[in-house]
Amino acid sequence: MEEKPKIYSKENIIKMCIWSVAIACVVFVCASYLINDEFRNKIDTKILKKEVTENSANIIEINTDSSPYVSAFDKYIVVLSKNILNFYNQEATNVGKIDVTITTPTMASSGKYLAIAENGGQKVYLISELGIKWEKEIAGEIYRVNVNKNGYVSVLFKNATHTSIIALYDTNGKELFKYYLKKSHAICAEVSENNQYLAIGKIDYSGTVVKSIVEMISITSAMEDPKQCTLYAYESESGKILNNIKFNSKHEAICRFASYVQKVTNSSDERLYDVKNEDTFVDINLEDHFFVVEKESSGIFSYQYQMNIKSTTGKSDKLYILENGAPKSLQLNKNLICFKLVGEVRVLRSNGWLIKTYKTGNEIQDIVLGDSIMGIVYNNKIEVINL
Repeated sequence: MEEKPKIYSKENIIKMCIWSVAIACVVFVCASYLINDEFRNKIDTKILKKEVTENSANIIEINTDSSPYVSAFDKYIVVLSKNILNFYNQEATNVGKIDVTITTPTMASSGKYLAIAENGGQKVYLISELGIKWEKEIAGEIYRVNVNKNGYVSVLFKNATHTSIIALYDTNGKELFKYYLKKSHAICAEVSENNQYLAIGKIDYSGTVVKSIVEMISITSAMEDPKQCTLYAYESESGKILNNIKFNSKHEAICRFASYVQKVTNSSDERLYDVKNEDTFVDINLEDHFFVVEKESSGIFSYQYQMNIKSTTGKSDKLYILENGAPKSLQLNKNLICFKLVGEVRVLRSNGWLIKTYKTGNEIQDIVLGDSIMGIVYNNKIEVINL
């Protein structure tokens, strides 16, 4: 039996047309938001209300006479003053405090962990959530700490016989091993996300030319014999100074030298980028990316600045154009980019999308950045911005 064709009423046809137009409008708006920077900026500021002005956010009052140290990790702003570490949440509410024997701190954070030590002293703590996970007394003079997202802590210190010693502790505070240097000075040490590798950055002053060296160490081998644990060592070009090391998600060490960025693995190395004269900032602290601010001429007497967010794992790069000149300072944390311009602060994701714009007419002393929180530090207050 032959099927009769469907006959739509006039009312159904009108409904279908309305739905089609609505869907087309949504697709157009979404596509424009994704590909049109100017349109996206208008949506962000006018509709999504991503703009915050001074005194419209929650405020933490601080006493500058007590010389407070301000930092951020995870979802907290932390303020250290007179051996007390105070924790504040996104509403600027004091949600906890702990006693620490720290007056001049060196700090590092990753995920839910904060490592804090006395700079030039012996005490080191691992903080998680609102409490002390563990604390140690180091037999030497601490000058740097670091921590990975799993809570593995590297402590760099020196004593009377060694220019540098690197001690590695697991999440529970168990010492895994110590690595001793006599002729070179360790400036940084990073643990990979899988807890298998320790990358040590050191500078050797013993020869006629200064050398920077990155050693990729097997943590398992170092626990058995620290003298036989180096998997690969990269030596910099003559006179090139190492600044920092950061692991990506493929457990490759991304190394920032004064004039280039190098990738070092457990068996090889590769040049990722040569710093140009036009580059005003280069930073490797983003997860799986490094970050370059470039100055380009846009006229006879004017310049345009753009941010290149470059992948270290083979993904596509991102570009963000700065309309208001060069950043005055930068803070990077995992997937967040925070930069200060004249009278404002912007926070982007590593894909170049705007999260927040903060505007002020006063002088900002500092900016601290956690995973989901930002603190705008003035001389007598901290404005807390929820990210």
